[in-house]
Amino acid sequence: MNILIIGNGFDLAHGLPTKYEHFLKFMYSFIEYKTAKEEGKELGWNDGEDVSYYRYFINLFNRKYDDKLAGKIIEELSELASNNVWIKYFTAIYESRKQAGKDGWIDFESEISSVIQALDSACKTIREQLQQGNDKAKMEQWQLNILSPFISKDGVTLKMESCFFELKAVDYRKQQFLNDLNRLIRGLEIYLSDYVEKYYVENRLPDIQKLPYLDKVLSFNYTDTYERLYGKHPFLEIDYIHGKALLNNSTESNSMVLGIDEYLKGDARNEDIEFIEFKKYFQRIHKETGCLYEEWIEDIQSEKAAFEITRIYEENGSNKKQSQQVMSHKLFIFGHSLDITDRDILRKFILNDNMQTTIFYKDRADYGRKIANLVRIINQDELIKRTGGKTKTITFKEITKGE
Repeated sequence: MNILIIGNGFDLAHGLPTKYEHFLKFMYSFIEYKTAKEEGKELGWNDGEDVSYYRYFINLFNRKYDDKLAGKIIEELSELASNNVWIKYFTAIYESRKQAGKDGWIDFESEISSVIQALDSACKTIREQLQQGNDKAKMEQWQLNILSPFISKDGVTLKMESCFFELKAVDYRKQQFLNDLNRLIRGLEIYLSDYVEKYYVENRLPDIQKLPYLDKVLSFNYTDTYERLYGKHPFLEIDYIHGKALLNNSTESNSMVLGIDEYLKGDARNEDIEFIEFKKYFQRIHKETGCLYEEWIEDIQSEKAAFEITRIYEENGSNKKQSQQVMSHKLFIFGHSLDITDRDILRKFILNDNMQTTIFYKDRADYGRKIANLVRIINQDELIKRTGGKTKTITFKEITKGE
């Protein structure tokens, strides 16, 4: 079995604007363009990505009277971007990083996790004080430091001495955060499915083209980039573990997973479920993204011999394949950071003695990051054992530069 695991670096390697900061710019540019349109103003054209955004918006607005879908997208984007606390919060972080001379990199999931953990802790703090007979309660200062951008009208950090809360106020914020997160995810889905997936991609990656016939692709992306650019033979199975972006979805039917990892410890993991809707494992189950990869793992860990496809052909109107027995299964990882958030899934593949793993890296710095991340995933001893000697199962390979 030959398996390819891909992350966002796969899309970025094809020149696709799939960073979260790209999406934020898109939403900001949409609001700016729509406002200017309504006020009869002309917008200046900036260099780079902004030009592509505005070309998309011009085409979209020009079509809205003749194309129901274009009108629906405009209406939906307007609603999704309106007073969305997450978009405002992320945009403020992005701008502050830029002003500080840093890159615009932003990790939605990490930021969401920080906020939700603060709100969860604030709920417990307030509940304890109310149970003692108080009408209102105070948050701790560290909780206010994180939550002030959502509570304070001008975004200024509040002081605990002057702030009192009822539990229903915190419950209101929880529901607001959840509703606006779902709206954010739907906005991202429209961006990916109607803007990014229409992006013209000129290059193909030599390393991907040189891979043997693949049996499985495990995608941590929402886009169908692999399928769109490299095709899908009749025997290829693709698992979109975080869901797939589809334009004809809605906020309610969207299947994309954008949440946080479990942060509770011990028995609290199963007993404290107040913020379960924000967690990835809940979203995967609730949105029915499926876990096809679990079936692949079962096959790999069974006593069955390993085979790989050598030829695909058509015979009497049916697709056929020829396979040969091989010493081990093959795993290729491209564009995935090996971040610890995907630890449980990656371990299931990498820690098989009958699996040969090839991890592609961009440059020496990326190589170092991947080694460090892999230590956190499989531990130091396993990494040493699997990267040298007779027990070697992991190989690192630098990505071939485009011709």
